[in-house]
Order: sequence, then C-alpha cells, then structure tokens
Amino acid sequence: MNKPKEQDLKHFVSKDKERLTYDCKGLQQWLLYTPSGREILSKERLFFTQNVNHIFGTFSLQIGLSDINFLHGNKINQHFTINVDMIADLRFLPIKSDSVDLIVCPHVLEFTNNYHHVLQELYRVLSPNGKLILTCFNKYSWFGLCKNRIPLLKRARLISLNSLRSQLEALNFAIDGGKFFGYCPPFSKSRRLKRYHWMNLVGDRWFPTMANSFALILRKEIVTPTLIKYKDLESFSTFSPDFGTARVCNKQN
Repeated sequence: MNKPKEQDLKHFVSKDKERLTYDCKGLQQWLLYTPSGREILSKERLFFTQNVNHIFGTFSLQIGLSDINFLHGNKINQHFTINVDMIADLRFLPIKSDSVDLIVCPHVLEFTNNYHHVLQELYRVLSPNGKLILTCFNKYSWFGLCKNRIPLLKRARLISLNSLRSQLEALNFAIDGGKFFGYCPPFSKSRRLKRYHWMNLVGDRWFPTMANSFALILRKEIVTPTLIKYKDLESFSTFSPDFGTARVCNKQN
C-alpha cells in the first residue's frame, strides 16, 4: 500500500476556522501505514476493546477515525459514527441532551481549534454517569519534540495531560482510569523501532508522563444542589450575643 502524500493529509480545522469540522483521512492513513502509527494504533485499539465490552446502555457514539471500529466488543446496539451516519459541527451536535451512554473520541481534541468547546458539547449529550473514552497525543513526548518532522502533526495542537485534567475537573468529569502508550521516537523504519523497543518496557515505570499518547476514561458527574426550605432558614436567623458588663475593681493601696 502506498504511503499518504503530504498534500493529501487533511486536518480537522477548516481554513475559515468558523466551523469546527474535521476530516480523519490523513490521520487514519498515518496510523495504518506508518510504523510509528501502527504501533500506537495497535495498543490503543486493545485498550478500547478491553474497556468498552462491559459498558451497557441504549446509544453509543464514535467521533473521529470513522474507518476504524473502536467499539469492537461493545454490547450497545444503537451505534452512530460522525462523518458516516451524520455530519455535524462538534460544537453543536444534533443529539438530545443526556441521551448517549458511551462516546469514544480517538485523537480529535488535538486537531480542533478549541477543544474546550468540544468537551462541553460531549458533556451535554452524555447521559448521567455516561462514559467518555478519549485518546490524545502527548505534548511532552517524542511526538511533541519531533512534531515538525511529521507532516500530520505540524498543525496539531498537542495537549498536556495536566492542562487537560484541570479542564475536565471544571466540567465535572470524573476520571475513572487511563493508560499511556508508546515511548519510542517516531522512526520511519520498523527495524529502528524494534531496536528501541526496550523503551516501551521501562517507560511505564520510569517516565510514564512522557508517553507519545495517552487515554482517559471519563464519567459524567451530575452535581445535585440541596434546596434549603424556609423553615430551615429560621434556624440560621441572626441573634445578638449578650456579653454582659465588665466589673471594674478599684484597689486602694
């Protein structure tokens, strides 16, 4: 199979930057037909398969990499894929609020011009305690260091795990799990990847936060405020404390 040419690689951000659209063809070809891409893809597909098989519900949604099935083994019957079953702006999904039980989002956030808006929309469509499983290329990794050498990653906005976690906490996403993938430099030849395979064996223990890619399993939390009745407010009524009067004793020598 022929490798993708640089002019054929398309990115998620449109030229006018008004609509938050995306196109996965360039990313899919890079993951399928390059040694570094295949190494990352094989580990991520195994992670998705191990974690989606025990999630149940009514509706599931896949966003990104539409030609690759990341819901293999899942028991949910009603499955929809963006760019296959519907074409929509990620900021305004034509989906009812609190209706989707599982969303898989492989490598979409780093190819959008404002992924915070995407997370807000995904939180809206997720049902209470619904699961969101996403993967991202790590900013502080070999991919981030050598991104200018990879045509696909030149325009990508790689995300650091700490900044992503702070935004997820602000949106009331609970982190139920995650994993790091790949610690080898992005070599273009397979024999070089095999030579440095030892880095994958020691990476999880010695430098896990420098992995080329990471995955997060998120759960939508609902904050339910406790209403205070009027009768309960009476117990918090203000009162003026009585400190009494101080006695002054004049001692005569």
